[in-house]
Amino acid sequence: MIAGLDFKSLIFAATAGFLMTVPHQASACAVCTGGADSAVAPAMNAAILLMLGFIGSMLAGVGGFAFYLHRRSKMPAPPHEQLSEMIYKEGFNHHA
Repeated sequence: MIAGLDFKSLIFAATAGFLMTVPHQASACAVCTGGADSAVAPAMNAAILLMLGFIGSMLAGVGGFAFYLHRRSKMPAPPHEQLSEMIYKEGFNHHA
């Protein structure tokens, strides 16, 4: 405890002090500081769309795989798997 402050108050005071010293321009992206009509804006927009495309394709792949697993789990077992389960449960000598 420093000067009667508990840990949460100390963290809050340190964070508030740090945020007051950071320049306002540090929180803006190149498109915001350069304006929408700058030469950087189309490249930034293309990069953002590319990253969103990567994220969307990964999510679609995971969702498709989950759908595939769900659909496959609902299918009946092939006959040879049913036979092997039956042999395992009842014993091999019973069916020979």
